[in-house]
Amino acid sequence: MNINMIRDADDDAGFYAAACARDPLVTWPGASLYVSSDSGASYSLLATLPNEATMGYTTDALGDFAGGNIPDESNSVNVVLNNGSLSSTNYAGLLAGTYAAVLGDEILYFRDATLQANGSYTLTGFLRGRRGSEYAMADHAIGDRFVLLNTANLVRITQSTADIGVARLFKPVSGGGTLAGTTAQAFTNLGTGLKPYAPVHLGGGRNAAGDLTINWTRRNRIDGTWRDSVDVPQSEASEAYEVEIYADGTYAALLRTITGISAQTTTYLAATQSTDFGSPQATVYFKVYQLSATVGRGHAASGSV
Repeated sequence: MNINMIRDADDDAGFYAAACARDPLVTWPGASLYVSSDSGASYSLLATLPNEATMGYTTDALGDFAGGNIPDESNSVNVVLNNGSLSSTNYAGLLAGTYAAVLGDEILYFRDATLQANGSYTLTGFLRGRRGSEYAMADHAIGDRFVLLNTANLVRITQSTADIGVARLFKPVSGGGTLAGTTAQAFTNLGTGLKPYAPVHLGGGRNAAGDLTINWTRRNRIDGTWRDSVDVPQSEASEAYEVEIYADGTYAALLRTITGISAQTTTYLAATQSTDFGSPQATVYFKVYQLSATVGRGHAASGSV
């Protein structure tokens, strides 16, 4: 799974793997994951998956949520499981992440899992975009994957940075199965866990000359807990950003990229605005990216000043 890290200890170039039986009546025999680096000519053992994950898919699309870091009480989603069962928790359990899941590419917590007559579950009461995955909140669709994040049933596949962006073939061979009889699946490790989170608190202002100052606040992939009077640590090799300037709020026409930024601020001069737009602008639409020395741009934050 190309998803953000779910544990600080997983700060590496790897990815997560989970597996389950397709038939809920079949006793899980375990599985072994093989990888081919030569287009399927040969395979080598990559990892074993001894524990069955609780997995399934959605029959409707979970709606987007713009409420920030508060519970989403307006949306629901229906999940059909391939195996296992789901339970509900209380509000304290929701805040603690008692039941965490990957839905599509979004990492979320849910409070209520209501069993329906047809055997599916309706999930409600969410904390959305956990571990910096808010970039995936608007992309849900029918058929999204659902994986319950019980770390005992997930395997972290450790890889090197040289493996990032390289398409390879994988075979999950179940216990009692054969390598030859297992269908290969293509997968490219995108190094998603190493991508910096989108910055927050975008803003700024203008001076008398019309020069625009753009400000933001970085976040951190590791140990990002908010503590009084202490900034979060810096997990990247160095602090670096890029800012994109757009023609309007559709973010379709890119006019300028400001590079070489090493602090949580940059200046967009009035003269440069005139070059890009024909005159200084009352409103400027932009995106901010924090940079990783390993995977480049992180997730974008969009805003206007």
